[in-house]
Amino acid sequence: MNAANLAIEGLQRHGDYTAAYYEGRSYQSIELMESVCRLAAVLQEQGVRPSDRVVVLAYTCLEVPTSFQAIWRLGAIIIPIMPQLLAREIRYIVENSGAQIVLTIPDLASKAAEATEGIDGFRKLLVFGECAVSRAIDIDPLLAVATPLETVADCQKQDLAVLVYTSGTTGHPKGVMLSHGNLISNARSTIELLNLKPMHRALMTLPMSHVYGMMLMNTGSVTGAITAYLKWFDPVKVLETIEKYQIERASLVPTMLIELIHCPERENYDTSSLKVVMAGSAPLSEEVRLEFARLYDCRMVDGYGQSEASCVVAAYRDEEPAVPGSCGRAIPDVKVCIMDESDMQLAPNMTGEICIQGNLVMQGYWGNEQATRETIVDGWLHSGDVGHLDENGYLFITDRKKDLIIKGAENISPREIEEIIYRHPAVAECAVFGVHDAKYQEEIAAAIVLKPEQSASADEIGQHILNFITKFKKPAYIDFYDSLPKNSNNKILKRKLREEFMCR
Repeated sequence: MNAANLAIEGLQRHGDYTAAYYEGRSYQSIELMESVCRLAAVLQEQGVRPSDRVVVLAYTCLEVPTSFQAIWRLGAIIIPIMPQLLAREIRYIVENSGAQIVLTIPDLASKAAEATEGIDGFRKLLVFGECAVSRAIDIDPLLAVATPLETVADCQKQDLAVLVYTSGTTGHPKGVMLSHGNLISNARSTIELLNLKPMHRALMTLPMSHVYGMMLMNTGSVTGAITAYLKWFDPVKVLETIEKYQIERASLVPTMLIELIHCPERENYDTSSLKVVMAGSAPLSEEVRLEFARLYDCRMVDGYGQSEASCVVAAYRDEEPAVPGSCGRAIPDVKVCIMDESDMQLAPNMTGEICIQGNLVMQGYWGNEQATRETIVDGWLHSGDVGHLDENGYLFITDRKKDLIIKGAENISPREIEEIIYRHPAVAECAVFGVHDAKYQEEIAAAIVLKPEQSASADEIGQHILNFITKFKKPAYIDFYDSLPKNSNNKILKRKLREEFMCR
């Protein structure tokens, strides 16, 4: 039950083929596996042992999947960290997890060195290449002469494979403990759901330090995907890559979709190879879904998942008709239900907390038994998301519980208002959130980004909203922004918008 066996299984099944494209070069599947085995040997020589925690800090590049596979081969635990984090944020994760080794790239070595300086028990900073950090170890010369390590550690399904730290939009981030069994279960269920074909051409522009990126890596390994990697998201680079490598499938987040919709160079590229685009990681408005599908002439579907459930919880089968507003149905071997505040399961079309059960559910939060007990109750993962199931099992996400606006004792869904604002032809992006109000406890605020060369006033947006919902739900504050603040996963930071509002 070692997650490293997913890639080994894929190589045995599909043999040697062109598996990856990165920065203008192609890579063969056997070549990539040899890189994994060499790195595993080097890490073992550097003292990495089973159950050690090893930080992987890098942009989306081939070193990331190579590091994952090598660390798993040794039975060690990966702590993937978003490269955009500040040194102090990285330091908290290293200290909280007890990681003793950081594996990184030259561009991030200085940040990693600052983050780990003086931490008791921290042992080594390993870098793929030369850098200016004196205590860093350049492992490239070691990789060149290493004898590949062919063995794979024998792990149990409950043994930890990854510690994924949540984005920490409120308080300190928590370490989500995902086991080898969790990752393998989620990968196999996703493959069964999507019926992924061997040699399909995929785009990887998501951060591979996120569970979404990890899931794509694992499913691609098994199915023999031909993957084009982009170091980071850039709409023009994405369009170039789709055209150059005839990309058929892409997994993106809603903010990426919006940028591709409004990219001025869109019509300069041939994207006719694109067949399926899946959205995840944040709510997808129906307006954006339909517009993207129309402009790119492809199947555009939403999905639902979270780090605590290894990644995918609900999605659509290939060719399954999309249900407006729904993110699909539970994937194979996963149960989803809706519970009320008393943990009682609710009937179809009743709104409550989305709860999840299956082999994909995390082992708990690292070093935080109280949070684990509050989140996993009687075998059900309480997601913190609000929604409902219809009679056919389709899941509809309403909101995060923490994002609900309570105005005059009435619960108001920001998502409902956002969907309406998105219907205005001048709106590119929006976020609705609650702000303190002496009369109602909370009042409603909306932050809006307009499309290029489009204009609209707050009064015009307000009148548009009143065409669809009661005046009580109309935002009292409507402000326009050049861009909305986002975290490393491209999720809009409503917390930061609230803070900026309070400082006005």
